[in-house]
Amino acid sequence: MSYPITANGFTHMIPNTSSVLGAETLTATAAVHGEYIATRRCAVKRIGFIVTTGVSTTDPAKVEFNVRPTPGSATGETLAGELVIPNGIAAGKVIYKDIEPVIVEVGQALSLEHTALAASAGAGLYTFEVEDAPEVPGNEDNMILSE
Repeated sequence: MSYPITANGFTHMIPNTSSVLGAETLTATAAVHGEYIATRRCAVKRIGFIVTTGVSTTDPAKVEFNVRPTPGSATGETLAGELVIPNGIAAGKVIYKDIEPVIVEVGQALSLEHTALAASAGAGLYTFEVEDAPEVPGNEDNMILSE
């Protein structure tokens, strides 16, 4: 079963900061927009970008989804997937890609970032879908039972 990540229904991941809930401006300096931390072992299977401001650029803008072993640190991160946001995409369109499921373990983070800029206009929201990839808490190094 799939679980979409939405602002009102986090089931497997929580935002590390509120910045991930706002729109990403594709004309700003390329950088990390924010990250979600896994509270359950899950598999990311679809990545997407919802365009909120039409994209105007000569070269395509690009956004990445990366899995980070440690939240807040790019050390050891691996690419889950990349999206190309072409010129002329209007607000309200959703760019998406189905990817080979990428496991995000408890305590790891899914980082969202743009790497290639739109020239004069473009913004949107990141979206992704995960599916349960269950494991018992006793087998999770980052799950510690409270007394």
